[in-house]
Amino acid sequence: MLRIKGARIGVAVTTDCNARFVYLDPRAGAAMAVAEAARNVSVSGGRPLGLTDCLNFGSPERPSVYFQFREACRGIADACRAFDAPVTGGNVSFYNESPSGAVDPTPVVGMVGLLERVDRAVPSHAHVPGDRVVILGDTKAELGGSAYWEAVFDFSGGEPPAVDLPGERRLVDCLVEGGQQGLVRSAHDCSDGGLGIALAEVAMGGPYQERGYGLEIDLRNHAPALESNDLLFSESHGRAVITCVPENLGKAETLARRYRVAFYVAGTVGESDGTFQVRLRDAQISAAVAGLRTVYFTAIPKRMGD
Repeated sequence: MLRIKGARIGVAVTTDCNARFVYLDPRAGAAMAVAEAARNVSVSGGRPLGLTDCLNFGSPERPSVYFQFREACRGIADACRAFDAPVTGGNVSFYNESPSGAVDPTPVVGMVGLLERVDRAVPSHAHVPGDRVVILGDTKAELGGSAYWEAVFDFSGGEPPAVDLPGERRLVDCLVEGGQQGLVRSAHDCSDGGLGIALAEVAMGGPYQERGYGLEIDLRNHAPALESNDLLFSESHGRAVITCVPENLGKAETLARRYRVAFYVAGTVGESDGTFQVRLRDAQISAAVAGLRTVYFTAIPKRMGD
């Protein structure tokens, strides 16, 4: 988020790409990268304006790589039309290969968005005890290409999540209007790792905060046909986790219904440095937020030190 000196407007900036999805379905995966970028801009209250890209592929002399590149370009174009956000520039990087083969197709998208009032920028994490936690969008059994399968089973395959670009646009419009009306206290997109990771990140807060906030979450009636692993780690698109003042819950639900966005009241924000609790139909998860922060924010330094 960038504040422009002397102006009431602000600019939201993000970069996104999930190479697993692009490898499995180049056109849909590239469209997902744009959609995720649009969600990341809109959860801050910004309206997507345009994007640049960095298209990283192997040798285009290989038919398979040229196919990936062509379809990825088509997917980006599909999504740009859906969000009315043009590509203003970018670059293409070919021949990214080693003796073991080409890199996974990685069309990185950088998107900017406009906040009409920077003083109404929406934070990413819970920060007020008693606020209600809401899941926007539908969770489906879509573990193909997921971080869960890769981390737990060392497998990157299957059918990636479906991308519904009109639905993504409705979610973006809903988030932007909710931010402008002051109905959303915080908002966080749901993407890599799924709903379980998104909720944990909402609780943990950012790296420059001293502490996070507990969450009391009940998912027993959210997507009731799904098993717990699907519910927590499916990477279905078109979702976000928001918090709002209890008094604004009805207005927020009315707004979501107007945009035809699913609205599920999942729980409540707890106390500072509290406990992250998730109740499922067949299990209950409970962990100290301080412990989650330690694991999350020290993972890369520890890995670099190995």
